[in-house]
Amino acid sequence: KVFLARTANNVYLGVGSYGNDDTRGGKCYRISASGIAKDLIVQSVNLGGDVADNNFDIQTGDGGYGLFDGCVIDGTKLPQFGGTGAQWGERYGGWSQLSGCDLLPPYPLCGFAADSMRDLCKWSFANGFRVNA
Repeated sequence: KVFLARTANNVYLGVGSYGNDDTRGGKCYRISASGIAKDLIVQSVNLGGDVADNNFDIQTGDGGYGLFDGCVIDGTKLPQFGGTGAQWGERYGGWSQLSGCDLLPPYPLCGFAADSMRDLCKWSFANGFRVNA
């Protein structure tokens, strides 16, 4: 709401990986995506060694854990969340059905989170970031 009040830009804000070009790190981009009502202003916060060039991999709370897994116990010494990879849907892409959201662990092991992963997942389906397959 603060961004909207200051800029009059009614957009979604997000972070993710923009290909594997290290000159893009820290930069912000305004992008549009079909099926999403608003433009997105996104910041490239890391390299995506598994992200094709000219693709932006948006980090959303809807499952999946990508190439460098720090989220779950499977093979991770200090995971961010409890449970197993099976609770996260597809490793790349997360859940393809809204019903999968209820399987996500709701909060990180540290206990510090403003939003439940389950609620974020449901929000992503409700706002066009995910579509039931």
